[in-house]
Amino acid sequence: MNYLAHSVAYLATDGADDDVDGLLFWRVAGTSLPDWLRVIDKQARVRPDVLDAVDVADDVRFAAVRDGARRHHDDDHRFHADVAFDVHSADLAARFRLLAPGLRASTLGHILTEMLVDASLMRADPTLLPRYYAGLDGLDDDVIAGFARRATGRPLLELPTLLRRFKSSRFLELYASDDGLLDCLTGVCQRAGLPLPPSTSTTLIAAARREIGPLVARFFPQVRA
Repeated sequence: MNYLAHSVAYLATDGADDDVDGLLFWRVAGTSLPDWLRVIDKQARVRPDVLDAVDVADDVRFAAVRDGARRHHDDDHRFHADVAFDVHSADLAARFRLLAPGLRASTLGHILTEMLVDASLMRADPTLLPRYYAGLDGLDDDVIAGFARRATGRPLLELPTLLRRFKSSRFLELYASDDGLLDCLTGVCQRAGLPLPPSTSTTLIAAARREIGPLVARFFPQVRA
């Protein structure tokens, strides 16, 4: 799953806006933490066994971030182990191979499927993404980084800067258009050193966007299109 999809467990449930314990968005941040860490330090992994070993008794915010990170792994296991995800991403991979044989088609099919799910959620509930960003804006980046350092034992000096850039760039908003989604997909490929998808991929993206609805409904029945 991608950033917004992981947060839906907290943002699209009854009473979520009440945030009775004041920790809702610390949990939301936790759902994004594994992906943030992959950007700056591939050795800094907050796997379930790592999370279980972290002492969070001294800070309820740390405990909430840990809860969100656990949720991230639960979501990924449910999503990626489902045959519907495999079928959809494999179909997109086949289309990418026809478009440009030199691409890492299976990787692109996987990533694009996750991005399209986020795009569909944004369209189904226009409040989700603004609430996601607004909630993260209210958090102390140094607290998130502090939890990550405690969990991983690594310095992660760049993490607060990454968090600020992530929030200020609002790049998830680009998923709303086919050109914007292609720009984001291209950026992922550039960072990973993969061949870049051609500009003609927007035609593929437009078709796939129309077809993602059943997959979203399967995993997110609480978000109504």
